[in-house]
Amino acid sequence: MMHQVEQHQIKTQAERDSMAKIVQVITRPEQEYNLQVAEAQVRDLDAIVEKLNSTFQEDLKEEIEAFNFFIN
Repeated sequence: MMHQVEQHQIKTQAERDSMAKIVQVITRPEQEYNLQVAEAQVRDLDAIVEKLNSTFQEDLKEEIEAFNFFIN
């Protein structure tokens, strides 16, 4: 059975500053509860969290490097 998916974009403050963009496909729920769909949604949300965490770390690293460049 194919599940409908809808693409959502999560915009962060960094994206508004032209630094980062995160795109993730999120599985849409069905009318009735389906364990496989629920598990897919959890995986989708975990992927969003991972992308946000890794993007934040990269942005922070770039900010520190830029700061150090101008200080030295």
